[in-house]
Amino acid sequence: MNSSTRNRTLIFIILLLLVTNIALLAYTCAFSKRHPGEKMKDGFTNALKNEVGFSDNQIQQFTALKEKHWAEARADMDRIRNIRQELFDLTKTANVPDSLVMQYADSIAALQKSVEINTFHHFKAARQICTPEQQPKYDSLMKKIIKQGRPGRPGGPPPK
Repeated sequence: MNSSTRNRTLIFIILLLLVTNIALLAYTCAFSKRHPGEKMKDGFTNALKNEVGFSDNQIQQFTALKEKHWAEARADMDRIRNIRQELFDLTKTANVPDSLVMQYADSIAALQKSVEINTFHHFKAARQICTPEQQPKYDSLMKKIIKQGRPGRPGGPPPK
């Protein structure tokens, strides 16, 4: 086989692989039912339905509870983010008293404590939506979620 024939064969194989990859990508995009963010957003609600056995009525109750919780949590998280920004803006200042840094850190800690307490109350209220038969399944789901953690967060699996 001379080099001209070998080059044509390699070009043909590369083009075939390129067309196959484009076709696979188009197929995946065309037939995927959800966007990646939707899976995470609805993941817990779907788990409540599929693993715990929530009825449509229970899903509606949980959705209302979740929306209220996230409205409150977002406000606290925004405040935490703003305080962190103010704290790290101090890195531009030459002499920052430790007491000021501690004050910012304490503010963040207090808000984070509030977020954790509100999250506890949210999941406790969600458990109350369960029937007595569903509660062990809910508890098992929560244990699995807590153990799994969130990617990129301390205690969670590493990001993919």
